Amino acid sequence: MAKTKDRFNLAKMLSPDAKRDDEMQTLFDRNTEQDHAAGMPDLNTIPIQESRLWRAKQALRVNVDLPEVESVERLRAPGVKDAPDVVCDLYTPRDAKSGCTLYLHGGGWAFGDIDSHARMARLLAVETGRRVLYADYRLAPETPYPGPLDDSVAAWRWIVGKSQRDADFKGPLGVSGDSAGANLSVAIMLHEMELGRPTPHIGLLFYGVYDDDTESPSYLRFATGYGLARPGMMKFWSWYAPSNAHGQPREDQLLCPVRASSASLAKLPPLYLNAAGMDPLMCDTLKFAERLEDAEATFEVNVHKGLHHGFMQQTGKLAEARRGLKLAIDFYHKHAPG
Repeated sequence: MAKTKDRFNLAKMLSPDAKRDDEMQTLFDRNTEQDHAAGMPDLNTIPIQESRLWRAKQALRVNVDLPEVESVERLRAPGVKDAPDVVCDLYTPRDAKSGCTLYLHGGGWAFGDIDSHARMARLLAVETGRRVLYADYRLAPETPYPGPLDDSVAAWRWIVGKSQRDADFKGPLGVSGDSAGANLSVAIMLHEMELGRPTPHIGLLFYGVYDDDTESPSYLRFATGYGLARPGMMKFWSWYAPSNAHGQPREDQLLCPVRASSASLAKLPPLYLNAAGMDPLMCDTLKFAERLEDAEATFEVNVHKGLHHGFMQQTGKLAEARRGLKLAIDFYHKHAPG
């Protein structure tokens, strides 16, 4: 297969001629009209608690036609480092096979909750045929790094502990996340690897945050007007891990996985990565893929042209999102052990 940098014509994808997929354009126009009719203000100009209420209303648009599962169990994973327990929902599909995937939602480490990505968690459970644990980690800026990562690690360790006692969880064990959730997913792998603890067998990562370079070509080309915006991401980074905070340099691989050593990247499990073609974060994914490639890690990467950040939440409305889900699930079934 051609190298990542040769597979994708970045200049063409970033050109002034780049445009939305027809379905994406229709959906974007409809959502914009609904937000305007509802009187939604600029979310960057209002208090974060108010902004979260508006984002919760937006999440209602995607959490419809929920895939049926056998059961949903609310539980608590013991926190680490004296942190509070982590609220989680365990989704069990019908005729579930042994194994479990931890799902971590996106939202810039500052938005999202136990309901915001429920449809995505259900889809993963149904399509993988295995349980999915959806973790409701604490949010920045009230709880900056490493709090959200600590909660994600706690949820992961709950799965590992369960797999050691319960045959229904024995394996394969995976992690998955979108955007900030993809960042946390990779951070879990690197964190537990450093400690010599059990690590995931596979990862499914959707339009992730892997770097803090807000001057990348995609950040500049798609700075505003395409859903996720550059000013918003800059604010999310300042909330999650202020670059001038003592002991929190963003050179840390647990913040920016692109800065992990080649030796560490080579030890990661098979990873599926995708990116939206009209997303400030597109270059994050391509840069991380190139690092994985150089480290000779097992991975696959795809870019979905004409789509916005967050498109995996829209499988009910976008054919390209359904194709994106299929590609990820095909990778899972190919590489998940057992």
